[in-house]
Amino acid sequence: MPDPNDNQSRATPAGAGPQRIDPVAPATKPGGRRGWIIASTVAVVGVLAALGVTGFVIARGGAHGADESKVRDAVDTFVGALGSGDLATLQSSTCGTLADFYRDIPPTEFASVHRDTVAQGNVPVVTGIDTVQITGDSAIAQVTAHTQANPTDASPRTFDLERVDGTWKVCDPD
Repeated sequence: MPDPNDNQSRATPAGAGPQRIDPVAPATKPGGRRGWIIASTVAVVGVLAALGVTGFVIARGGAHGADESKVRDAVDTFVGALGSGDLATLQSSTCGTLADFYRDIPPTEFASVHRDTVAQGNVPVVTGIDTVQITGDSAIAQVTAHTQANPTDASPRTFDLERVDGTWKVCDPD
């Protein structure tokens, strides 16, 4: 009887019919089914640990993340009010000497200045808020902006903000 482990005895000449393939016992791995259970348990514990770490990081930075979102909203509100000529929003969304300017300018004079600014294309357009840095009740938002007259001339600009009575407002830099 030919040796089943001898490749020579199993070889068949080309065209001589189907080749017989001897069954091979499946290789057994140490641990078998128990190994899969252990591996699955380790994977689940790893995923739960990663989720726990992620939750901890989010919880520690959650307040800061909320403030960052509010700073971004304050910049968007201010820029939107500049574009639309909304004097009331400019008055309520600013602080310091910038708030004084919007509070003290007569509405008819502001409307005239806004009309001229729009006609000249000098209204700023913020295309993105790139970074926000918060220190206590002060924040700096770096944005990329251009004017309506020069849309291809985008450049970085900064907005200084202060938290006044719990609300972030755009201010003149100190």
